[in-house]
Amino acid sequence: TSSIPPFVYAVLGSSRDIAIGPVAVVSLLMGSLLEKEIDPKANPIEYRRLAFTATFFAGLTQVALGFF
Repeated sequence: TSSIPPFVYAVLGSSRDIAIGPVAVVSLLMGSLLEKEIDPKANPIEYRRLAFTATFFAGLTQVALGFF
């Protein structure tokens, strides 16, 4: 199942129906990992800062891989 999607994406890469990027499962995993580091109720500003930093670096990685 992991070898077929790259071939489909190569053929239909410009399709608006194919989404490559973070999905709900990854977002839930990131949220649960962040909650282990910082309590969002005790330190909401630090929690948001860590979440924005994590998503910034994920986006930066995607841009760099897209460029190369």
